[in-house]
Amino acid sequence: MMQDIDIETYLRKELSEYMGNIGPMTAEEKIDLLEWVEDGNSVYSNPSLISDDNGNPMDFINAHRFSLDMFEAMTSLGCEQVSQTMDSEDDEPF
Repeated sequence: MMQDIDIETYLRKELSEYMGNIGPMTAEEKIDLLEWVEDGNSVYSNPSLISDDNGNPMDFINAHRFSLDMFEAMTSLGCEQVSQTMDSEDDEPF
């Protein structure tokens, strides 16, 4: 029980500091972030497990924005272009 309180306190402090540093957020971003933290997650993780170019997990807001940007980019393409884009990514070595 005491450990749960410590984790909640830590996550709230982390959230407060993060919100002070991340800059402006939309109302939707703020609501999603608060729900994420209330569920016991760190602001420095994301539900999609999206990583940056160095393989490090993206923080919640940047992963959220990246997801939206990718969705908008894909919806602006036609079905054939999306298929070609996905196929060309399969050709890249890991």
